[in-house]
Amino acid sequence: MPKHLINPLKLLFGSLWLCLFFMALTLWWRSGIALTEVPVLLERWLDDVGLFNAALVYIVFYAVRPLVLFPATLLTVASGLIFGPCLGTFFTIIGENASANFGFTLSRWFGRHSVEKSLSGPLVLWDARLKENGFLAVLTMRLIMLPFDAVNFGCGLTAVRHRDYAVGTFIGILPSLIGFVLLGGIVAPGVQNRALVVAFSILFMLLGFGIANVLKRRDTSLQGIEKEPE
Repeated sequence: MPKHLINPLKLLFGSLWLCLFFMALTLWWRSGIALTEVPVLLERWLDDVGLFNAALVYIVFYAVRPLVLFPATLLTVASGLIFGPCLGTFFTIIGENASANFGFTLSRWFGRHSVEKSLSGPLVLWDARLKENGFLAVLTMRLIMLPFDAVNFGCGLTAVRHRDYAVGTFIGILPSLIGFVLLGGIVAPGVQNRALVVAFSILFMLLGFGIANVLKRRDTSLQGIEKEPE
């Protein structure tokens, strides 16, 4: 792509993105629907379109969710409510990883070049450290559940390799993903022994923090990762 077309293209896409974001925000504000009501409303709507269509809509919406910054956690909880713990986990693994990589790609395309040119002093070393330890850094950030979109967009602006980011994200989101899906699955039809589901939900979330703590102790280059700006 010729260089003189890059900035106008980014400007056009960015303008369309902002229009979409504010349009979605306006529609939500006018609807009067509270965010906490979204999982139940999604469950009622998707339940009428069949399992395959519901799964497809859910995955696609999750994948493009970064365009409107819809809370990822609500969709994850909703999947347990709509599809149950097992299918909810499967569909969310697909949708959440697609969403994470889409957000990363958008951020890298829009801002990495500008950030790279403006780096100086300690920030250059920090950027290099992330490139060398990208997998473990992303894995740790996911395990301690730093804000999902902050990690997506933030990592896209750094030198982290996309491969390291994708693998670190895939593995790192599993404990919290399963935990939140189980949380939503507590009220799903047909779920037996709901107390056990709650216990497993808490266990998986704590598991992520435990693994992250072990990783940070073994690798001093990860010390203070959770203190980096979001």
